Amino acid sequence: MTQERLPIYLIPGLGADRRNYPDVWTELPGCTRLEWEEYHGPSSVPEVARFMAEKWQLPPGAVLVGSSFGGIVACEIAKFLPVHAVVLVASSTSGRDFVTTGRMKLLTRVLPLRLVQTLLRRAQPWLEFVWGRGGTPLTRAVLDSMQMFCACQAAFYRGMFDAISSWEGADTPNARVIRIHGKLDKLVNVPAHADAYLNGGHMIGMTHAHECVDFIKCWLQDQRQVQLWHAI
Repeated sequence: MTQERLPIYLIPGLGADRRNYPDVWTELPGCTRLEWEEYHGPSSVPEVARFMAEKWQLPPGAVLVGSSFGGIVACEIAKFLPVHAVVLVASSTSGRDFVTTGRMKLLTRVLPLRLVQTLLRRAQPWLEFVWGRGGTPLTRAVLDSMQMFCACQAAFYRGMFDAISSWEGADTPNARVIRIHGKLDKLVNVPAHADAYLNGGHMIGMTHAHECVDFIKCWLQDQRQVQLWHAI
């Protein structure tokens, strides 16, 4: 019996875009790398989740993969849209686990973000020269993250730290939650129980993309085997 392929949607982190998921992520069957749509609504996770889900035209029964803040949005979407599963990459079902939110709220209120984006954009060629584009996975991830931040909607970036701090969380989510987390993550608390621990930090979706994809592939295969058993 032929098994239907679960659609997979990759939601980037805050200040990021589809580059949050390097090309190896496209090895996941039926995956779509999403981009944040321009947003001018309230600084509220529920409002953002509903707005983005509509813009992205997410179907029921999908697998939502969310990195960092993208995981928060994925959890919130699962409250009103029946999804097959939520895969959290360096993320959490609780806003309290995002330990740098308070500091980032203060920084984003003090710093002129558009000016910071301009300065980082000008510094990019120098940093690429110093580090080299062929450097370590971590340096490549940092450079790519800087590029993504320079292109993000500054007002959205600032407002979402308020949104995270007031998010009620999803401690009892409506979908199965799979957690992939870096043991060295300093931005989101390392969970006591995760489905996969990787030897990396907060940017494991980029620095350990192969490991993330391999784990999700294995999990999807297990899901298909269970579905096939029930279909017999």
